[in-house]
Amino acid sequence: MIRMNAPKSRKQLVQEFVNSCTLVFKSFEYDVVISKNKSNLWHYTAAKQDKRYVVYCAPEIKKVKGLLKVAINKIPKDHRLVVICNQIDESDEEFAEGFDFTLVTLGKIKKYGEALLEAKIRESD
Repeated sequence: MIRMNAPKSRKQLVQEFVNSCTLVFKSFEYDVVISKNKSNLWHYTAAKQDKRYVVYCAPEIKKVKGLLKVAINKIPKDHRLVVICNQIDESDEEFAEGFDFTLVTLGKIKKYGEALLEAKIRESD
């Protein structure tokens, strides 16, 4: 019998997305702490020296804009909100600017992570 993989639930897709996002921050040597507190509106925090971020991973930003409006008011004062998604358009960028948070695609931060790792390899040679 051939067993087909069941389609992934939204929760599984988001968890895979969060895992990919944390790996990029870890490659930049950030301390990453996954949020276990269900009242937090972000998935994890990332800190390195004086840089502190709360990170929300949203495969589709259009589905979470209302939640992000609430999250902005709950962020610790010394942190900045970073939202990572698959794709963004001009209206998404305007939304991020209006609420003063960083919006970036997973593809873009993965490219930064790969460039950093390549630079480290060249440096160690």
